[in-house]
Amino acid sequence: MEISVASLRFFMRSQIDLLACPNCLGSLRGGSDALTCRECERRFAIEHAVPCFAPTNLFYDSYAEEHCPYALSPSGLKSFVLRFVPFWSYREWRFWKRVIPANTERLLDLGCGRGRELFVARSEETVGYDSSLRFLRDCAAHYDMVALGTLPGLPFRSGAFNVVASSHVIGHVPIADKDTLIEEIARTLRPGGITAHIIETDSNHPAVTAAKAKPRAYRQRFVDQHGHIGLESAEKIIARFECHGFRLRERFLVDAIMPSVLNVRRFFNHPDFADLPGLTWSRRLDRWTAANPIVNAAYEVSMGAFHRTFEQWFGKASRAQFILVAFEKALHAKTLTSNALR
Repeated sequence: MEISVASLRFFMRSQIDLLACPNCLGSLRGGSDALTCRECERRFAIEHAVPCFAPTNLFYDSYAEEHCPYALSPSGLKSFVLRFVPFWSYREWRFWKRVIPANTERLLDLGCGRGRELFVARSEETVGYDSSLRFLRDCAAHYDMVALGTLPGLPFRSGAFNVVASSHVIGHVPIADKDTLIEEIARTLRPGGITAHIIETDSNHPAVTAAKAKPRAYRQRFVDQHGHIGLESAEKIIARFECHGFRLRERFLVDAIMPSVLNVRRFFNHPDFADLPGLTWSRRLDRWTAANPIVNAAYEVSMGAFHRTFEQWFGKASRAQFILVAFEKALHAKTLTSNALR
């Protein structure tokens, strides 16, 4: 039932007008089974009501089995409490709520996974783009439109979106493709529009530097586990956006001073990393929070306050493992040279 409803929504609302041929950016024509470029005549199948501009990515189809559920927003008493209490686990939700304007006309969610409730709530029309058909079939139940393809190309017409956002995606894009991706974001974003991202970054934190000295374990935990094939420093990725005419509006560092409990569990949980420097307190907190829910709640609040204050005041961007950034596209943007970043 969800597939047929999504299919009807896609064609009856003429969402085809948002799409463009990824080969030549020509307009598309077609029906319920395929789309064809009016210019170069390339044909793109529609599967399960999803326009497909590339084959589905088998790695992320498998990844979808246990990762990235539809991201619900806190509601009721929890939402009220989070207005005042800085729970660390909701730092990303707070970021999205702050940087994405309410009543956004049209939002593009790059690497959307199964989608995010907050994006739907803050935009009149929400579009998802991902390389996994398994993700998109679920996301189509929530978003107004979804499309399957690969980065860095975007099969959407120029100036189609007021906001382009991504969560934990840009670190999955090869470094050689990052400038092209940012050019595509700039092309599909309207002048004055917002592009906001949570980005996995390379880090010279002592613990990460020591982990790199154990290359097999580092690649297993930091790269291959989640597909982080394009990690680069926070300063470099921000410079890339600025070279393409974007103005930085907000920047928040994550895990720039003391790696979080989640970080320890996700990346440093490997026998070869047992003796890494700079993790003593993080490992203690990991044990304490796992054993006692009251301690965990205290940690959430104190870590959330630390993240919003001391980490931003004294943390070094070069040591961050993630950044939360929002940029604005200039009304008359000029792309600067980015050869130094290549």
